[in-house]
Amino acid sequence: MLMGLLTGACGQKQPLPATLNEAQVRAKLEAIPMNEKVNLSDEEWRKILTPEQFSVMRERGTEPAFSNKCFNIHQSGTFVCAACGNPLFDSETKFESGTGWPSFNAALAGDRVKVVTDTSHGMVREEVTCARCGSHLGHVFKDGPPPTGLRYCMNAVALKLVSLEKATFAAGCFWGVQAEFDATKGVLKTTAGYTGGHVKNPTYEQVCAHNTGHAEAVEVEFDPAVVSYQQLLDLFWTIHDPRQKNRQGPDVGDNYRSAIFTHSPEQKAAAEASRDQQNAQGKGPIATEIVSAGEFYPAEAYHQHYKSPSCVIHR
Repeated sequence: MLMGLLTGACGQKQPLPATLNEAQVRAKLEAIPMNEKVNLSDEEWRKILTPEQFSVMRERGTEPAFSNKCFNIHQSGTFVCAACGNPLFDSETKFESGTGWPSFNAALAGDRVKVVTDTSHGMVREEVTCARCGSHLGHVFKDGPPPTGLRYCMNAVALKLVSLEKATFAAGCFWGVQAEFDATKGVLKTTAGYTGGHVKNPTYEQVCAHNTGHAEAVEVEFDPAVVSYQQLLDLFWTIHDPRQKNRQGPDVGDNYRSAIFTHSPEQKAAAEASRDQQNAQGKGPIATEIVSAGEFYPAEAYHQHYKSPSCVIHR
């Protein structure tokens, strides 16, 4: 009888997992922080990519030259991966190569693209893929203009041009602050670093010695069509205690101060209005500084997107 029950149980067909629709796949993708890898199935990619995009980006195809208007776009902005939104190239590095495909002489810093050897079609080439989602973008050749001598020859259908804005916030230890902005929809890139002081190219040790004037800060690059500066301000107030001066919880020192470094008169006005709203709550005076953004120095590589249970947000 036991064998019969086991046989019957094992013989039952298990229900197949439900297929996600386009909206569900997009929601799944958007829920993945921009600093984390994306691993979707081919079935899921087909839901959100056009047939031409899927052929190029997931099957390593090549679009016909001069077939996409993107090759001749000269607007300023950032070119991102059309599949996952990962920032790839700055428009300032784009040049006219005459090939019919958009060409760049440099990729954005921070390992945004991955280059691997491609031996397909009887040739040896350097294939360029998106480092976040693995999508095929094109190839890179050593026949480009100075200063790099490189030509990133990309498929236009694999790229999307967006106009990013910058915002800079200091709210204590930059590890936890960066993690909060990384998880925000519409934020495409964050960099932990130092700003607001007087020492050029400071080290972490110098900043922690409290003699550089720098604050631990996070530079945020965001798509204003997805998330507004006001929404970033709203998040900023919730992830720390802006009424503490030169400290956050157990972290004490001017490098842990609360500050908003503004990049435009509009940001300054919005930040001041937002601060006034916080003051109006009557919970004590806001200690947050609001100053114009100056030189921003990226922190050491080991500080970027650092995850530590000991670094918590002091709400």
